[in-house]
Amino acid sequence: MDIEPEDKEAVLIREMFEEIMKLIREKQIKLESVIQRTAEQEMIQEEAFRRIYKILTEYGKRKQWL
Repeated sequence: MDIEPEDKEAVLIREMFEEIMKLIREKQIKLESVIQRTAEQEMIQEEAFRRIYKILTEYGKRKQWL
């Protein structure tokens, strides 16, 4: 089975996820507020917002933050 190369959006989402996790660890910011601010500033498209939110909520549940 061949592994498809990551698309540019996947790389961007991973980088954003890492940056958001850094903010959360450093400043104890709630996941929802970080994502909401990013969406409000129209820095990401709706689909990317949904993907990031899903990743973060799943991660937060595993870490028992939510």
